[in-house]
Amino acid sequence: MPDVALCERSLRELNFAWRLIESTAKMVCPVEAKSILPTMKVTREGFNNLEQRLIANLVRQNIAKSVQEIDFKAQVVIDIVVRNLFERTADVGFLAMDDAIRAFILNRQRDQHDVDDMVTRLRAYRDKYTVYDEILILDTEGRVLANLDGNNEVTRSFDPLVAQTLKSGRYVETFAHSDLRDSGERALIYSHKIVDPNSDDAIGVLCLCFPIAVEMKDVFSGLRKAADRSVMLMLDDAGCVIASSDAEHIPAGRTVPLALEGDYQIVVYAGREYLARTCAARDYQGYGGPGWYGHVMIPCETAFRQQNTDVLSGYDAAMLNGVMSHAKSFCPPLHDVTIMAESINHSLRRVVWNGKIMSAGEDRDLLRLKAILQEISQTGDETNSIFKDSIQDLYATVVSSSLQDMQFISRLMIDIMDRNLYERANDCRWWALTPDIRRITADRRRGEQDRARIAQILESINALYTAYARLVVFDADGAIIAASDPRGDGPDMAGRSMDDSLVRKTLQLADSQAYCVSPFEPTWLYGDRPTYVYCAAIFHPDHAGQAVGGIGIVFDAEPEFRNMLSASLPEQDQSFAVYTDRNGRVISSTHADYPPGSMLRLDGDVMTTGNGISSAAIRVHNGHYMVAGHTASFGYREFKNTDNYSNDVIAMVFVPIGAQDDAAAARQTDAARLEVAPHSGSAREYATILIDGDVFAMPASSVVESLEVERMLTASTLKPVIAGVLNYQDNSSSVSSFVPVIDMRQLLHPGAPKLEAASEIVVVRHGRHTLGLLVDDLHNVMEFGAAQIDPPLPMFGNRASYVCNIIRTANPGQMVQVVDIESIVRNVFGGNVEEFTFEASADAKKIVVSDVL
Repeated sequence: MPDVALCERSLRELNFAWRLIESTAKMVCPVEAKSILPTMKVTREGFNNLEQRLIANLVRQNIAKSVQEIDFKAQVVIDIVVRNLFERTADVGFLAMDDAIRAFILNRQRDQHDVDDMVTRLRAYRDKYTVYDEILILDTEGRVLANLDGNNEVTRSFDPLVAQTLKSGRYVETFAHSDLRDSGERALIYSHKIVDPNSDDAIGVLCLCFPIAVEMKDVFSGLRKAADRSVMLMLDDAGCVIASSDAEHIPAGRTVPLALEGDYQIVVYAGREYLARTCAARDYQGYGGPGWYGHVMIPCETAFRQQNTDVLSGYDAAMLNGVMSHAKSFCPPLHDVTIMAESINHSLRRVVWNGKIMSAGEDRDLLRLKAILQEISQTGDETNSIFKDSIQDLYATVVSSSLQDMQFISRLMIDIMDRNLYERANDCRWWALTPDIRRITADRRRGEQDRARIAQILESINALYTAYARLVVFDADGAIIAASDPRGDGPDMAGRSMDDSLVRKTLQLADSQAYCVSPFEPTWLYGDRPTYVYCAAIFHPDHAGQAVGGIGIVFDAEPEFRNMLSASLPEQDQSFAVYTDRNGRVISSTHADYPPGSMLRLDGDVMTTGNGISSAAIRVHNGHYMVAGHTASFGYREFKNTDNYSNDVIAMVFVPIGAQDDAAAARQTDAARLEVAPHSGSAREYATILIDGDVFAMPASSVVESLEVERMLTASTLKPVIAGVLNYQDNSSSVSSFVPVIDMRQLLHPGAPKLEAASEIVVVRHGRHTLGLLVDDLHNVMEFGAAQIDPPLPMFGNRASYVCNIIRTANPGQMVQVVDIESIVRNVFGGNVEEFTFEASADAKKIVVSDVL
């Protein structure tokens, strides 16, 4: 991790500088530095602790980012394939019931013409379901009756899968070397028993061969990034490589160590260490796949050297501050480190500020202390800068990791959608070739028995393919001949017709390879809810090219799309995902406020993003900071690519960070800038402080020191300006006494919102009176020319004024008010602080203030 190593070196150099300053102060001015040395020691120790935690968190977040990426890829590699293979289990079962295939096997007089006709039918099937590279029909003895691939010369199989399939009542999934495929590689084959429709006796075996290497090439290319050094693998249960994204690096057939334990493992392959993650498949509708694993590994020496882009540069300070205010929830380590850094920075500023107070004036004995303080101040600035940059790097790593996740997730969501709808386009075209459906639709004299036959076919199909609300067959006039009704809640189809425009599009289709799809809009076929209806023309069995009707398959969009989104949705509360069209019209959503048909448009170029392009950004959405990712659809195989169907969809995913916080967004982390006007002649030194965003000043001669606010005890009092008390003992006294602490916000700006964490108590002395002033922060100790100091403006009338002077600065629009400590003593305490007594309560941290306070 080069960036982390550089940060570590810088911090160690600063640690040495602090030790050197501390040692120099002890040798050069031990008496003068006595009061600041303890604070310096505590600060240095805090610095050491923060250094360790900062480096540890930088390492942890860098690892987390790389691990999240390889974990996501490994899970997607297996899950996307399992979803694909689930469809294959349905295909083989349905095709095994094909009447034409069963008639072919039962025909004892079949000749080469019959074989050629069957091969033509198998090719028509493969032309729709392009995922297969071979289809075979075998008899019960393993003899090949027909097969699609003319280069495959197998005539008989002795593969055990034949006997296994004949004994099974469901599909058989086999991944092994087989004499059905002569490639020399293991083959993935889905087989199913073919039975006589009359006797239910086994008459053959159907085999669908799925080219897993071709499919994995497409999966890997979708997950690979530019300059990606990781290797994505599909493994069997023994760790043997089935497919590889980099065959020259790790070819198929090799065995690699599995990394199933923990978030990641360090594995060794070919003498090289890799950061690795192995993921098992998650069940999809009860199907768990062949028992394979998705596996991703990246060399340890390159895992953290990938080029980082400045992900924060595109956001303004208000946005970054607002998001950072929620660090405690979205990244607790980042929040903890930031709090520690702020605390150390405050301590450093207090050391310098107190030192400047001590050295105020021209006392020559304090000149050496001033030199030490200058070094402390300079080194403190360097320390703060490195901490700020390091925390910014940590912040950027956390944010970029979240952005990366949202890009991956949105891409997965749209990929799942395209792959799913690819199957719908295939289904409608294949079912339109069903012999009985073609024969009955072409017969204008069809009767109720014929309608019932089509309804029976549609019902049997719909029972297997549950992604459809219903299937309908209609004639050339658009009148519905028959329909399935799997849930028994469909409308009465008697006398109903399909939408005219959809009928026209269907009848105009050129051949059995073409299909058309309705717009995503409400239809009576789906209870007046929006969905897609996929249609294919039904052609006359004896007159080629004559469309006699069509089949429409009504996609069950509401649950199907919602399940696609929910399956990949992050687990964070209030996360949600949406599919929209290019105009922002919602197709599906997991958020109740965005039902189908509602609008959700994002600013920028989201709605015009290129197909297959993924992006992510931090956005403000409905008053909340969100990490939002999106990807525009890019199709699957020929679907939406070469089949003339265009229907762009954008997948969006939103993960909340927290509510938009204008106050946090506007907060300035640097103290207010103040430029002293040039002056000559006499000058006065003032200690400057911050109160409610304004700079105030006090004569440096009246200030004793600044203390951390944690030393204040709470007090029971009737005056809201009394914030608490100090049990105070200064360097010149051995006896401690209770000192009241004034809330300067309430005193100078009555009604101002109370600061959640005022950071400093400034101890001041006026005559024999000692007070503590609760302020927001320390600012500086500065010299102002006497000519720039004016009396206060006469705007207070008879009311008490706690400002005794106004200081003009180099900026005409800025002035500094000088706090009148004498006025505070006179008006708040009636002229004598010492008249009030303080009694300890049962609570050691609480004091009861007696008399009139």
